[in-house]
Formats: sequence, structure tokens, C-alpha cells
Amino acid sequence: MSEDDDRPAPGFAMLRAVEILAGLARRNRETPLTPPPPIDRPVILFNESRQLQLNVSTRREVKRDFGTGVAYPSAGWWTYALRFGGSKRLLSVIFHADLLIGAELYLPKGQQVPALAANFWGDFRLVPGEVALGCALERLDKRFTPAVGGPGQITYGQAFEIRFPGGLGYVMGNAGVAERLALYAAAP
Repeated sequence: MSEDDDRPAPGFAMLRAVEILAGLARRNRETPLTPPPPIDRPVILFNESRQLQLNVSTRREVKRDFGTGVAYPSAGWWTYALRFGGSKRLLSVIFHADLLIGAELYLPKGQQVPALAANFWGDFRLVPGEVALGCALERLDKRFTPAVGGPGQITYGQAFEIRFPGGLGYVMGNAGVAERLALYAAAP
């Protein structure tokens, strides 16, 4: 600092530090996350013998296809164990007024997972996109965009979403691999 500089040192230093940090943030800032436009058809959780569609699939149909589930992970949710490709997966569903409003297919994590007998019902995937558990997240098509908010921010390092009439879907994972597929009905 020169003798003819009238500015006090701490104020000038602080201003300069803020300018430097703002410049770095501007250069490193990603495009702001905005929700993707909805696609023109519903997204379903599907396999060759069963499908789950929000606001269409009924409690009766799910019970007929899967049996009675176990109340997990919280009140209102019903969970089933599936086996495919040597790994155990959980399928959790929730209803409102006997219509499906949420479905999640995921790899069990943690110590509190109930010990359920796994059934072999085949592999499920989100359609459109043919997204299955274990798929590489880099292979998601352009309809899946980085998630704006949503679930899984703590457990999963990566989350992508797809919006559709009446709901939204998420693909969440870690290390570039899908570990959870979720569908939720949009609030009316």
C-alpha cells in the first residue's frame, strides 16, 4: 500500500477479496438448475409381466400382482423384496384413495432394512428410457436432467429427473451407477 493511498487497508483488502471470489464464482458457476419441461406421456415402472403407473394402478391390482407388502420405510408405504441378477432390490409403493401415487425401486442400504423373502418377478425399469438399476447414469437420455431439489440429496451423489403429465420421476445413484428409481404423483 502506498503512502498517498487514502483508503484504509482492511476495507480495500476485503473489497478486493470479494471481487476475486465473485470472479471465480462467475467462472465456475454452472447453468442454473431449472425444472425440465414435461414430456408428453406418463413414465411407468415396468417389466414384461407387471407395470406401475401413477394415478392409474390401483391398490387392488398391486396386491393381486405382488401380494401384501410390509409396512416400510414409513407409515403408508408398502414394500416388497425382489431378486434380479443376483442382487436384492426393494420395491416400495404408496397409495391415496386406492390409486398409486408413489413407487420406488432401490438397492437396500443401511441396517434397518426388513428381512423380506425376495421374489423373482423380473427386472423393472423406467419407461420411456429403459432405465434399470445398475445402469450407467451417463447413458440417460436427454429427457433426464439434473434434479432440481427432490429426494436423495444425502444418500445419493447424483440425481436426475424427468417430468411428465401428473408426476415426476427420479433416477438416483452413486459413482455413476443408478441405485434408485422413483416415481411420484404431482400435487393437484
